[in-house]
Amino acid sequence: RDSRQAFIYFGIDIFGVLALYLVSKLLIDRTLYPVEESRRKQTEFIAAASHELKSPLTVIRTSASAILKIPEKTSIYTYNIENECKRMARLIDDLLILSSTDVKQWSLKSSTLELDTILIDIFEGYEQICKNNGITLEIALPDEVLPKIYGDSMRLKQVLTILLDNALGHSKTKDKLTLKAYTKRNYIYSEVIDYGIGIPDEGKEHIFDRFFRMDNSRNDKEHFGLGLSIAKELVMLHGGTLTFEDTEG
Repeated sequence: RDSRQAFIYFGIDIFGVLALYLVSKLLIDRTLYPVEESRRKQTEFIAAASHELKSPLTVIRTSASAILKIPEKTSIYTYNIENECKRMARLIDDLLILSSTDVKQWSLKSSTLELDTILIDIFEGYEQICKNNGITLEIALPDEVLPKIYGDSMRLKQVLTILLDNALGHSKTKDKLTLKAYTKRNYIYSEVIDYGIGIPDEGKEHIFDRFFRMDNSRNDKEHFGLGLSIAKELVMLHGGTLTFEDTEG
């Protein structure tokens, strides 16, 4: 009988040790997961940034070498170098914005704003650009004045500019773009609506990922796939949300 009890106690001890091990492992894994995920994303980010920087650097190096070999075409190669330097500067600016938000060092210069005024300014700035591309830009504001908001005017304009650039880049001639704002259930909504080429279902969950671009835009040198991720970060800094949905029809 004593040996049986000892065996039972021994079994309970073993079970307790195993249970403690499993619980500890689970807690450690859950604790380390955010660290590992952050490290993975950081590695992917660095790899993607390096890839994007490699292209303009190659052009600059090749053009600089060509100037020495074919001096009579210096103006052409200098033009190429200048354009690639501008591309690199835009990319670096974007990377700095994202790194600032990652380490929570981004500061907003907030004040009380009239969203109507911001939207009208954006509309007037983009109306001719859209017209030059054969696209109609419309603005839809409610009859009543929108409530005032508190935020950084420059950064909110940057968000809308990114969304309009994205919509414009994926629209075809004779398409329409709409800049819209309204209130609903104590929230203010601002929308950029396009009727362009759309995006396949498999790409929808990635559109806010850094450096994500659909295959058909991989050769677009003007965009790095950072715009929408920057827009989402800026909106989140304002305490808002940035979402997307299919346009009806």
